[in-house]
Amino acid sequence: MKIKTQSFILILGIALMPVLVISLFVVVERLSFASREASRYEELKLDGEARTADERVRRIISQKPVNIEMAVGNPEGRVIYSSIPAIPQGSDFPSSVMRASQSLPHGRILVFGFAPPLPEGYSTVLNVSRSEFLPTRMLNDYILVGILALAAILLFTAVMCIFIIRSIARSVLSLEAATRRVASGELDLPIAVEGSNEIASLSRSLNSLREEIKDDQARRARFIMGISHDLKTPLALIKGYAEALDEELGDAGDEARSHLGIIESKADQLEGMIEDLIDFERVDTGEWSRGLKSVDLGAFLRSFSRRVEEDAALLGRKVRSSIELPEASMVPLDERLATRAIENLVNNALRYTAPGGTIEITACVEERPAGKRYLVSVSDDGPGISAEDLPHIFEPFYRGSSSRREQGMGLGLSIVKTVVESHGWEIEARPRREGGVAFVLTIPTGM
Repeated sequence: MKIKTQSFILILGIALMPVLVISLFVVVERLSFASREASRYEELKLDGEARTADERVRRIISQKPVNIEMAVGNPEGRVIYSSIPAIPQGSDFPSSVMRASQSLPHGRILVFGFAPPLPEGYSTVLNVSRSEFLPTRMLNDYILVGILALAAILLFTAVMCIFIIRSIARSVLSLEAATRRVASGELDLPIAVEGSNEIASLSRSLNSLREEIKDDQARRARFIMGISHDLKTPLALIKGYAEALDEELGDAGDEARSHLGIIESKADQLEGMIEDLIDFERVDTGEWSRGLKSVDLGAFLRSFSRRVEEDAALLGRKVRSSIELPEASMVPLDERLATRAIENLVNNALRYTAPGGTIEITACVEERPAGKRYLVSVSDDGPGISAEDLPHIFEPFYRGSSSRREQGMGLGLSIVKTVVESHGWEIEARPRREGGVAFVLTIPTGM
């Protein structure tokens, strides 16, 4: 149960408690008359069964308290005794009681059921002072003072509870938002320290954790970036010597040239892995975000499509593009990283599409009730992605088990997702009915 719900239950309990206590007190006071008068008639109740009806009636009348007026009716409905002026003796008992109830002096009331039990068929009514039966004026004053005191206590308690609840809820919601930012990788914004001592202590602990994570990421980034750059120098030498050997071999045997081709291919693959590592760390540390600028998305995609069409033709594949975006479709982006992200998607499509296959690049505007957004899609007609691998394809270093598995470290799609989300976009992989897979980027227009 939430803290807010528990607190509301507490306030409701505090509000109902004085009402229940006052109600019980009033009921007890109202019944006090019956308890007082019943004790006076105790003797009659004990030996009443041993007497005749007339004797019991006369005894009850003789034992009547002085401050109480009484009228008794016989089984025929006639008044056989009355000390109540408004109910004359010998009159019809029911009609006389009705008339008397409308003409009683101020401060007097008629009550039934508080006299000792009469013989069967007899009826009695008592005329008593209101102060004898209902709470006294002093008691009313006490009750009024008690009600006011309880109302003041209730008001103070409710105000304090609401203040405490709002303070705790505000602090907890602030901490929750800060924790979400840290979990999403936003480590530069400090967590505000506010609230009670316990909340402030928790905020300071989260700040310390944020700083430690930030320092750890920085150390990891420096280490990987340093190793990656150090590897590029010997790799460049390997490629240089391989090219020199290629020239020197000339008309040497096919086996030697094949081995040399493998060396060059693996050197290129290793160079791509190093570039992936550098880009992955650069995006993960957020350094790229300082280079964002407003770019025409339509022009950017058309230029990119023309370039990859030539690359696909060399590999025996076709690239079709359909960029249906209006002029000046401006979005903030880092052109180099955005190019690398979409290039990774296209290279994956080229790699897993058979010769003669087709890669499609499309872009359009989607109208929604909440506003417009751009949809950019890169799709292929290759073997697709298995349902088992689909939820994990954007995870770093994940290597799937499907037919799309290829050599590498599994950073390509992870870099794509990191770049896309860092721009505030979204990406989704959708299997195609006709085969292959479509990667769809959702880009807000700000409209």
